Formats: sequence, C-alpha cells, structure tokens
Amino acid sequence: MAQPMAATAAHRVRILHTSDWQLGMKRRFLSSEAQSRFDESRLAAVEVLLELAEEKQCDAIVVAGDVFDDNLLKPEIYGRAMDVLKRSTVPVFLLPGNHDPLDAASVYHREEFAELGNVCVLRDSDPVAVPSAGGVGADGVSLEIVGAPLRGKNADEDLVAAALRALEPVRGAGVRVLVGHGAVSSFGEKDDLDLIDVDNATRACRERKVDYVALGDTHSTTPLDADASRARVWYSGAQEVTDFVEQDGRGEANSGNVLVVDIAVDPAHPEQQAEVQVEEVPVGRWAFKALNATVNSAADIDEFLERLEGEDAKRTTVVKYALEGTLSVHDAAYLDERLAKIAPTFAALYEREREMKLHVIPDEDELSEGLLAQGFVGEAVEELQQLANSDSNDPQQVERAQRAQDALRLLVRLAHQAEKAN
Repeated sequence: MAQPMAATAAHRVRILHTSDWQLGMKRRFLSSEAQSRFDESRLAAVEVLLELAEEKQCDAIVVAGDVFDDNLLKPEIYGRAMDVLKRSTVPVFLLPGNHDPLDAASVYHREEFAELGNVCVLRDSDPVAVPSAGGVGADGVSLEIVGAPLRGKNADEDLVAAALRALEPVRGAGVRVLVGHGAVSSFGEKDDLDLIDVDNATRACRERKVDYVALGDTHSTTPLDADASRARVWYSGAQEVTDFVEQDGRGEANSGNVLVVDIAVDPAHPEQQAEVQVEEVPVGRWAFKALNATVNSAADIDEFLERLEGEDAKRTTVVKYALEGTLSVHDAAYLDERLAKIAPTFAALYEREREMKLHVIPDEDELSEGLLAQGFVGEAVEELQQLANSDSNDPQQVERAQRAQDALRLLVRLAHQAEKAN
C-alpha cells in the first residue's frame, strides 16, 4: 500500500486497474458441471468490479490484457461478456494481450465492439483522453490512457518501453496512465526481448511521461517498484483465482483482486511526480490449494481429512494433494472410502500423482478374515499380496506392485461394503 496522499488541492483521478479476466478459460481438472460454475464466477467477478468502480466513483477502468482466454470463443462466453460490458457506467479500456492479441483473427475486430459506447479497445499507443475524469488539467485533459497492445502471441520488443519513447511529459495537471501486458525483467532469469523493463517504467513515472503503469500477465497482485510502499508500477492480478497456491506460499498466492488507484498532481507544481495510492480489493470467490500430508496411521488420516473438512466454500475450492507415508491395506482402504465421500463436495479434489509417496504394506493377518479369505476372492488376494510385496527395483515390477496395492485397497473397500450390506 502506498503512503497516503497529502491533503492538497491536487488534481485527482481514480482508476480501477484489473487484468487477465481470461473469460472462457478451461481447467482440465474440473468436471463439466464445475467448469460451468467457474465460467460463471469469472464473469460474476467482472460484474462485481464494474459495480465497485461505480461505487468508488472511478474515472476509468483499465483492463491490462487477456480479457478473453482466446480469440476463438464459444458464442455464449462472448455474448455474455458483451452483455456485461455494455452495462458499465464507467469508461472501460481493454488492452489486447497474448491470449487475445490484436491479430487478423482478433475478437476485437468484431463489429459489436464499435457499438459499446462506454468501452474502448486500446488498438495503438496514441493517448486516449477521458475528459469526464475528476478535475481538469491546464490543457483541458484530465486523464489520458495509453496502451501497449500485443499484435501477436509474442512481441519482439518491450512494448511498454516502445510506447513510452513516443511520449512527452504530461503538460499541466493532467494525469496519464499506461496499460501494458507481459513478463517483466525483474522476474526470473530470462533474457527475452519482450520483457518489460520495470526500472525504465518507474523512471518514466518520475519524469511524468506517465503517472502510473498498469500491467497484466502475472495473476497475483504484485507491486513492482523497488520501493513497494510507493509503487507506481503494478500487476493487478486476475479478478478470479486461476491456479494453485502451495502450502509455503509459492504459486498464485494473491489473486482474485482488483486495484483502486488514486493519482494526484499538484496544479501549482505539475512537474513534480504524481502521488499514487493503491488499494487492493478482493472480488474473486474461488480457491485453488495444494496440500501435503504425512499419513502413517488412521489417526494421521483423520487429521488430514479434518483439514479438508475445514475448508470453507468447498464448491468453489479446488484441492490437489500429495501424501507420503506407509499404511496398512485396511487403513489405505479407509482413506479411499473417506476421500470418495468428501470429494463431491469440492469443485475438484484429486491426487498429485507425481508427488504421491504413499506406500501400502499388505499384512497377511488383516487379509485372512471374512470375504477376503474365501474362494476366488481369497485366491486373488493371495496373488495380489505376492505382487504387492515385490522389492524389485525394476520400473515395470514397481508399477505392477503399485497396481497390486491399489487392487488390494479396492478389494478391502468392496469387502467392507458387502459385509455391511449383509
């Protein structure tokens, strides 16, 4: 959060910064029913932010790229999005991103966009005036929006820097916001030509070529300036959660937000850097969580299940889990049975197969009673025990042993169900 603005007669504007709506996004781990609800929630979050912009008396909404997940959209996704956008009472500025670039097949070429009176697609880097913004600068323009649109999935230069090169410092007490999309030079070790130079962007803010740089691409809300408390370059993050946060905080750790940004310029000293205050406002409803647990007993299983039961709003929560430890066949079957009951209450609940390190050790005593010791079932149990107890390092043998353990767990569950039915 930036420091509070001084109490002056400054020319002030307020924008709502959002990005990466990716309407139409598919998640492979969601059922068709859950996917439909996910689609609806992403659009509902857009409705919430439009209402928020009106409530907060914002002068403009800037969407920093990837409004749509693809330029090829299902009619219902496109139609519903347009229906929501046309109802915005605050001017909306849409930037084409890498998911919906301004190429020959761009969704933004459709004639419906020309019919949206309060929506502007940022098709180039020419400043677009928003004359209705609060206060009026010396040149009669209170707020300008400058875009750095993508014209393909990838760019061959820093598009934000290219847009900045063409700009002179803001004249008078007007305010200028630049909207861009892409990875930044301060993230990772890549040396791609299209990485956005954050230092260059912050220098442009000091020089008042622009007063705030609204970025999209990363789905977590993130200030990018060296001094985060006074940041003027931000990723807003996605309006709705799209990916997992790990237990240690890595991953998509701060998404589902929008930014309400106040920008103030002192009319008596318009050459001075504008003051910026940023407020994070949550609008999303979904949660994607990655859980790890060690289970070596029924008590450990119950503790893990309690964690799952304790999750709020399960119908909008996706959990992937990785377990390690050693269980008896009966305890493993108990785990399977309980997970099968709780799974339907979540939007999705599934194993992280590559990270599962759960071993099942068959015990002759626990498999020598009841249905498991009778007839053909008993013979199958005996054969599966032999396969499951293999200590070979051969990958094929290891895979067969795992399949045998899984089969034994299933047999135990079915036997329990049959015994209860009788």
